[in-house]
Amino acid sequence: MADPFQLAAKQLGMNERDQNAALSEYLTNGGVNLDPAVTAWCAAYVNATLAQSGMKGTDSNLARSFLDWGQEVEQPQKGDLAVFSRGDPNGPYGHVGFFDGYNADGTIRVLGGNQGSAGEVSIANYGTDRLLGFRRADGTPVDASGQPVQGNALAGMAGPAGAPQPPQNALAAMQQPQMQWTDMRQDVTPFLRPTRNALAMMG
Repeated sequence: MADPFQLAAKQLGMNERDQNAALSEYLTNGGVNLDPAVTAWCAAYVNATLAQSGMKGTDSNLARSFLDWGQEVEQPQKGDLAVFSRGDPNGPYGHVGFFDGYNADGTIRVLGGNQGSAGEVSIANYGTDRLLGFRRADGTPVDASGQPVQGNALAGMAGPAGAPQPPQNALAAMQQPQMQWTDMRQDVTPFLRPTRNALAMMG
């Protein structure tokens, strides 16, 4: 599984005008089909990056959709997502990107798409007054189609042959006949002893 931050950083400098074709291909490879020169694409860029890293995004082009993604954290780490307001703090619009750290003046460095006047992949600074929250992936693995892998499926993949281990009660049932034979042998032993004594007298 690729690291989303590192994957996103490889696209630094791409903009929606000069590298439109390459940027559109990057988004398409991540399951997002839009023209970055026409549609705001910060959330699309994050979703495409997560998808190509084997992680489930929000399937939404709204930045604020990431406020319901993963888990909220107070102390962000590099690579967490930072969600900001855009325009009306209570409105539907926003911005999202990968947290890169804090600057000396307290502003937040963000690696993201659709940043700056050129609409590019860059590292830009955002004020804490616009911050809506930090989010961290919950670590749930996904399959090739982007669907979460359930626990039973993970258990089924364990072992060299890809088969789950037998349950404990099945192992106990396999041992039960041996325990029954031991008990039966103890039960018949008293009846065998007189026979052995009689043979000894005859000898």
